[in-house]
Amino acid sequence: MVAERVREVRKKQGLTAAQLAQHCAERGSPELTTQALSNIESGRRDKDGRRRRFVTVDELMTLALVLEVAPVYLLIPPLPSPEQPLPDDAAELSTVTHVWQEFIKGERPLPGMDPQRFLSEVPREEFTRLLHRMAEVNEAGQAGEPRG
Repeated sequence: MVAERVREVRKKQGLTAAQLAQHCAERGSPELTTQALSNIESGRRDKDGRRRRFVTVDELMTLALVLEVAPVYLLIPPLPSPEQPLPDDAAELSTVTHVWQEFIKGERPLPGMDPQRFLSEVPREEFTRLLHRMAEVNEAGQAGEPRG
């Protein structure tokens, strides 16, 4: 997913892989060369079928910084806008995407997770805000309102 999203965002911003590599080097990630980015974006595999290049968390953060997008949107595709509704058969995918986005943002545990364990590492100053957010999402879901 990261490979696909980096390629999409890079192209949308009109950057070449070489330009992105240069910006990454300027931000302290010289290992993200044009060739490395090409391997990441293409998903090239070696003779044994393994990906030649994975993205580290540090590299993900650099890519998000350089591309000026939240890291979550390089991990999970953004939700479609209300102006572009999903076809009926894709509605479930939108729900799954939303659940993963909330999880990655630290807003909500995945179904089946222990909420107490999920919240155990939330810094005290964020805890109350997160509890209110989770309550709002639950209330909206029970009322049949769209999440957001």
